Amino acid sequence: MPTWELEIEVEAPPDEVWGFVGDPTTVPRWYPKYVSCEVDGETRVLRSAEGAELVERLLERDEARRTYAYSVRSGAPVSAHRASFAVVPSGDGSRVVWRTEAEPSDPAVDLRARLVPTQTDALRRIKEIVEGGAAD
Repeated sequence: MPTWELEIEVEAPPDEVWGFVGDPTTVPRWYPKYVSCEVDGETRVLRSAEGAELVERLLERDEARRTYAYSVRSGAPVSAHRASFAVVPSGDGSRVVWRTEAEPSDPAVDLRARLVPTQTDALRRIKEIVEGGAAD
């Protein structure tokens, strides 16, 4: 299964960054494709402005290590998916690591090429929000 990892340095303490990134409901704030998010137990539903739904299952979560993982259940052209976030100390700040494993429904599709630009933009938004003091 294709796998890739993206990361960004954030000038804020790990606990502060985790308080934002680790909250599974904040996605619409940093991934502008989605305008709303609902979490019910292990299920997260993200909705776009057009009304499309992405349904994900929230998997393991480790507060002490500042990590969580999730998988897409429906709403995306994948036959298998698993992604995770980790916030790790880095110098005087933090590093946010977003790891993705995804098998496209259509083998001709390069999911990495399709997703990396928007994921990179999303990481930049996380950095701007947290460093700008708007993570609350």
